[in-house]
Formats: sequence, C-alpha cells, structure tokens
Amino acid sequence: MSQRAGANPDQGWRPKLVVLDLDGTVVPYYQERALPNQRVRDAVAATLAAGVPVTIATGRAVWSALPTAADLGLHGIQLVCSNGAVVFDADARQVRHEVTFDPTPAAQALLSADVHLAFAVERGLSGFLHTADFHLDFPSKFFGVADLPELLSQPTTRLVARPSDGDTRGEEWHGAAARWAEELVASVLDPAKNSWETGYTGWIDVSGPNVNKATGAAMLAADLGVDVADVLAIGDGSNDMPMLRWAGRSVAMGQAPDKVKAVADVVTATVDEDGVAVELERWFG
Repeated sequence: MSQRAGANPDQGWRPKLVVLDLDGTVVPYYQERALPNQRVRDAVAATLAAGVPVTIATGRAVWSALPTAADLGLHGIQLVCSNGAVVFDADARQVRHEVTFDPTPAAQALLSADVHLAFAVERGLSGFLHTADFHLDFPSKFFGVADLPELLSQPTTRLVARPSDGDTRGEEWHGAAARWAEELVASVLDPAKNSWETGYTGWIDVSGPNVNKATGAAMLAADLGVDVADVLAIGDGSNDMPMLRWAGRSVAMGQAPDKVKAVADVVTATVDEDGVAVELERWFG
C-alpha cells in the first residue's frame, strides 16, 4: 500500500496528534472493561511524554469510553465518541461538540422495511432510553423505558435499531444478520439525511448526516490547531474507514477486514500482538 505525502517516516514526518479506536485496536473485541496490554500503555505514555496528544475515536458512548481512556492514561484531551457525534472534554466533564438529529423519519423508514424492530436513543450523558422490547444483553447505561413516540420526541446523537424477535429468526438468519442490516438501511435511509453503522448481530446505529469518526476527529484536530496531514489514526473496523481515509497517516490493525486494510496506508500487528504499540514505537520508541 502506498503512503500519502507527508506521512513517510523516511522524509522526516512525525505525528502531532494520535487518534486510536478502542475495541479491536486498544483492547480485544467485546470486552469494554478489558485493560490495554502493558506494552500499549507504555507506548501511549511515551507518546504523551514526547508532547504529542493522544485521543480516542470510538463507537462507544462517553460513559463507556471514559474508563478505557483512563486505563490508557489519557488526561487533558477531548474524546471522540458515538462514532463522531460527540466530542467530550474528559477533564472538564463537558461536551465540546455534539451533532443531534430528529430520529423520527429514520425510525419510520426502518419500520417500513421491518416492523419487528426495537429502538433505543442516546440521551446526552444519561444513557439509553429504550422501548420495552429492546434486548438489554450488553453492558451499558439504560435509564428508562418509553413508548416509541416518547422515545422519538427529542433530538438525539444516536438512534439504535435491532430486531425484537432476533431469538426466533433461526441460525440461518443469525449468520446473515450483518448483511441483512446493511441491505435494510441502504434500502430505506437517505445518506444525505443520515449516517449509519451496522453490526454483525443485526445492530443498526443511525446518526445525523455526514457524522463519522473522521468528522469528530476533525473537530478535535481543529480545536488543537493540528493539520490533518499531521494526524496518525489507527483502527480496525468499518466505522474506522472514514477516519483512516482522512488522516495524514492511517494504520489498520492486523486482524482488520480486507476492506479496512485497503483504505489504510499500512497494516500493523493484530490487537493480540499489540499492534498499536508496534506503530507508536516506530515514532516514540
């Protein structure tokens, strides 16, 4: 893979801002409270000691991202959360940037394609408000149950949809759930009005238009006065692809899907092999 201009270590380039995905990059998948390996923590500490800010860009909400940010030793920096919809100042405990949207049209469009959908919305730092049939089978902050009209009554940073009858759809459906979600949203949502990410369980995240990790990281870089050409970004998932295309130097994790590797400048080791540390040690070892 070719490197873009300005991101070549042989030409004296060095990052001025490092942006890290969390799950599958800093910590293993689906283990929100797993500690980053010591080598990764040491590499992040060396980067910070060199005067280069390190932040995270994650699909997690703020309350879920904060513990892992602390595990990495990140202080005095803003965090990009909710796939770019929220930029949060962890020290001041304040939202610096927030992109909200009216979730009603998207929810109605999704229901027109599949009536067996349950919904949740992100309500600031409080957590998720959800319909009664939304399966609470993952660790998060759920603070209340509401009927759909109430759920959709306020702007939100994220609308979540998932099948309410997923347990009854059979093994064949579960194996195709990711494709089902991708095809469903592409058939009914307008990219001019919404952004979205889908998951392997049939999970659907919907945000406002042109919201992704790249837009969130760009707001942070602007706040810091760092040019995009001087940003190093590392990630592993499809929701990292806009950020990897955007950054001056982009690095895909070794276990990332081929489509993610294809948009990155280089590929590092896997998350189990401390790929983040391998990359950071190149600059700050």
